Amino acid sequence: MRYTKKLLGVGGALLAAALVLTGCSGGDAGGDAGGGETAGGDDSFVVGYAGAVQANPNNKAIEDAIRASVTENGGELIVTDANFDPSKQFSDVQSLINQGIDVLVIWPLDPLGIQPAIQQADEAGIPVIVQDTTEGGPYATNIQVTNFESAEAAATLIEDAVGPNAQVAQIEGLPSVGVLDARNRGFAAGAEALGQTILASQVNELDSADGARPIVDAWKSRFGSEIQAIFAYNDPSAIGAASAKSPEFDPVVIGMNGDADGVAAVKDGRLLATFDFHPVQVGNALGWAAHQLHLGETLPETLTVEATMITAENADEWVPVADLLQKRFDVSIDDSGDAPKLVVKARG
Repeated sequence: MRYTKKLLGVGGALLAAALVLTGCSGGDAGGDAGGGETAGGDDSFVVGYAGAVQANPNNKAIEDAIRASVTENGGELIVTDANFDPSKQFSDVQSLINQGIDVLVIWPLDPLGIQPAIQQADEAGIPVIVQDTTEGGPYATNIQVTNFESAEAAATLIEDAVGPNAQVAQIEGLPSVGVLDARNRGFAAGAEALGQTILASQVNELDSADGARPIVDAWKSRFGSEIQAIFAYNDPSAIGAASAKSPEFDPVVIGMNGDADGVAAVKDGRLLATFDFHPVQVGNALGWAAHQLHLGETLPETLTVEATMITAENADEWVPVADLLQKRFDVSIDDSGDAPKLVVKARG
């Protein structure tokens, strides 16, 4: 199988890149997500998806969208679920290789620890697509979302809402998870750049609204109205934080993920904003990239999908994941700017 592998820098931080979900396509690797024959006239191919935790609704949406894209192009998808266990993900990759997959897609829980398994795939001639990591390799391409940049933008939104030099608090995600660590670091960087003071920060180890509420209750007792804003790494944590509000404690609250509950909370005023990371579009992009690699195409080392900030002004435009999963998408690359961007558009 012919493909170009990219060896990404070990220990590198998540790349910051400009990106759009609309615009003009460009570059030879562009094309729509439908049809097309594989090399040699054989339409069949098998994609292995080593998932991180498929119980997460957004991750399941990515999986479902990959399957739709791969199936439309005549392929088959095999999915494994590491359930946040790097050791199991290592075994999952080996199992997928042994099943004779043609392309491997993985969101590495431990980008460096998974390297021996990735190397096995490479030695077997299996191109590897990763999500949201620039560590390790060899990878054919990395498809990433603007986690760092979106969290950084949340600090600007806070300044617009409450004024300069705001006093804020931060509910963090598990730093061992690369995507969540990028959100943690992105907000901290944005707050520092704007002269905001982070009065308190704490990891929500329960990853839920119930885990966030006692954290914020403790902050409420300690700081009271000094806290003008709370940034949370996901919508459940933001909703848990908002539930602690009172007339004497009324910070603006921002979440991330753009799920149905988060958007509803934006509409009714509990949250100032959330960010939609477009899991269905990302899944379609991953499926499209897998097909391109099976065809023998070369893809850029990094391709980016931009998150969308959702506020009261545009919340009514949000489309539920279930509705998006009923659509088919065309995927192409816009390389007209400084960095290649993915253009993922619904048909019709």
